[in-house]
Amino acid sequence: MSGISKITGYLLGAMFLLAVVSEKSWGQVSDQFLSEAKTLAKLEDDYFKKRLNNDLKGAYQYQHPAYKKKILLEEFLYFEGRLESEYRNRIQAHISGGMLPPLDYIKKNYRKRDVLGFPRPSYYKWFENPFIKVKGYSLERVSISEDGKYAMVAIRLEGRERLNPALIRGDIEFDLNRSHIDYWEKVDGKWLITVLMDNSSISGANKTLYFIPNNNDAWGKMEYVEVDPVSLLAEPDPERHVLNGKN
Repeated sequence: MSGISKITGYLLGAMFLLAVVSEKSWGQVSDQFLSEAKTLAKLEDDYFKKRLNNDLKGAYQYQHPAYKKKILLEEFLYFEGRLESEYRNRIQAHISGGMLPPLDYIKKNYRKRDVLGFPRPSYYKWFENPFIKVKGYSLERVSISEDGKYAMVAIRLEGRERLNPALIRGDIEFDLNRSHIDYWEKVDGKWLITVLMDNSSISGANKTLYFIPNNNDAWGKMEYVEVDPVSLLAEPDPERHVLNGKN
């Protein structure tokens, strides 16, 4: 019986040590990801406000450096924040008709004008549909890759949407409630926008506008740690915080 008691004691001791180590490791990861999620939530809020307030220059500063190498600020302003990084290679540049103007023209004429040719304010283009007005958002979740390099911030856009009166010959307007994802990458210790997903397709399919520098398969295959808005209000557990400080 004494031998069985010793074995039982060893097993219980091993389980206790395993529990301590697991709690310690989980605490370190949990606090780290919680801190990163809070940072991303604040960045997302600032990035959203810049777009909502039509601060295109401010929104441009959040873009990935690889995107900035391909898209100049003047191009970003000319297309009001809605532009693929490879658009020059896909569409022939031409100033006449419905085709896109060349880069030299865009650099000189990036300030928007109305139909009469007078300067007008620039507006961040959330959707191709001009009858959609974004007014606010609610945070749904922050997902951070296990290596801490990539993140997806899911928000729900709120506002008003109006059907094109020229098509329906009427005035029909309703509340806007659409999911939206901003993709972030940590570059030199700083979170920056890497991919923007557009959910405005009438057919229901998602259309990716920015794809820098990863491909869709890479985003889909990564493992993520998800943090919901309620968890963002939590503070690190004092006991786990002490454990972290001893390392």
